[in-house]
Amino acid sequence: MVDGLSATDLVADPLPTTPPRRPPSARRTSHIDMIPTPLGLRLAGAARDLVTTEAGGVVAGAAAVTADLDAGHRLVSVETAPPDERAAGLVGRLVGRGFRGAVDDAFATDEDLASPLYLLLDDLPVAALISGYARLYSGEVGGEASDASLIKADICSGWRSDGTMVVSLRTKGLMPVPIGPTPTDLIPAGDPLAWHDIEPLPPAAMRRRRLVEVTAGDPLRVFAMFRDTHVDAGGSETVLHEYTVTASLDPQSLVLSNCEAEPRVLPWSECPAAAASAHRLDGHRVDELRDLVRAEFRGTTTCTHLNDLFRSLADLGPLTRLITR
Repeated sequence: MVDGLSATDLVADPLPTTPPRRPPSARRTSHIDMIPTPLGLRLAGAARDLVTTEAGGVVAGAAAVTADLDAGHRLVSVETAPPDERAAGLVGRLVGRGFRGAVDDAFATDEDLASPLYLLLDDLPVAALISGYARLYSGEVGGEASDASLIKADICSGWRSDGTMVVSLRTKGLMPVPIGPTPTDLIPAGDPLAWHDIEPLPPAAMRRRRLVEVTAGDPLRVFAMFRDTHVDAGGSETVLHEYTVTASLDPQSLVLSNCEAEPRVLPWSECPAAAASAHRLDGHRVDELRDLVRAEFRGTTTCTHLNDLFRSLADLGPLTRLITR
């Protein structure tokens, strides 16, 4: 459902639950909560690496981040677990354009870039970006406050100049409000280790959950997904974005093949067209993906949020090492 619009063909089929873990495999799960504060915004999240063997699950690494931003999305304070003094050097920066480059400069070694902490810091700018949907849901922005002249059209499939959202802004002067489905439980019955511990999301907040997993075989089997949700003032949670990705991975070269993206929940009827961009990952090493996506995945054949899932496939390198060494 899209408030005030006659929208059709919207995707609203959230993943029933996370696929079961198969030994040997390695899974990285993460989440970031976007919580409004009197100061501006708090971004709080955690990540965990879990290796599954015939004997059970073993935690191979974990991290947590709490970042407070002002109303202009500048970083006011940041705490990490385990503590890392390099994160303090990011304070004062805009958590937007250029922030990821600053994180790359601060965490420069291959070991740093493979860590759960790096993933969380790298995710902060996109979390700050999508937190704006909470203001849309609450009515803080929208209607006459929306100005089509300020919208950068054609940056992705959902923001195309002839699409539902931009046309509504241009012709009606309002930002449509997408109302997605109720989320399913991503923790399979009988497998509490499927995800790291995540507290309930408070009202007026948003959350991004992410999972990347590699399972042994020849080729290795890859599964990845992300889900964005929002909790309204009454405590009801709905899904805004969700995608899954499957692929094959050569265990020697770490080159991807058979990459497929499946839209599960998307706000606009134009969004699913971006799924075809997954095939552009075929033939690339996983350690190339962050630079590849940043440089080449742009325009109406892509999705900003799906691109971030593609970038997270770079984590397949360290995850593969966990099950092959």
